[in-house]
Amino acid sequence: MSQSAPTQIRLLGLGNLMRTDDAVGMLTARMLTDSGRLPSTIEVIEGGTLGLDLLGQLDGTSHLLVLDAVDSGAAPGTQKSFQGDELARLPTSKSVHLLGLSDLVNAMLLMGAPPMEIILLGVQPESTDWGTALTPAVEAAQSGLIEAALEQIKRWTKEISSATTETVPVLAIP
Repeated sequence: MSQSAPTQIRLLGLGNLMRTDDAVGMLTARMLTDSGRLPSTIEVIEGGTLGLDLLGQLDGTSHLLVLDAVDSGAAPGTQKSFQGDELARLPTSKSVHLLGLSDLVNAMLLMGAPPMEIILLGVQPESTDWGTALTPAVEAAQSGLIEAALEQIKRWTKEISSATTETVPVLAIP
């Protein structure tokens, strides 16, 4: 793993394409890629259910935006953002992939990767039974998930741009 702290924003779509609403993270990541609305500097990773197999792909990540189905007990299609302590306190049983995400982040830290900012945008699934189509409530939530993802990426891009812009003193030569 990299010892430096490069600035790299990555979007990670998680989910099982064969488990109805569990696929929302993967499908939304694909929609964002196909939309052409993402800045060219953003790398989109279709993580599926790969867990620790994603270690190499996340090397050098400074900001990680994760899209996934998360059972928060809300109405189907409800979107919720998790970050920092909220993400750490989220019970692993709430997402098929959350244990894998937690293990992935911890493994990266153990391997010497610099800390990264992680935000999980979750959508409450209605069903995670076998099937290849999202339920209507979760499908309808995709547009809001896309907008929230784009807004977060815009926020990070602006923060990074502000942090890297330095004022160079002007030297007056008589």
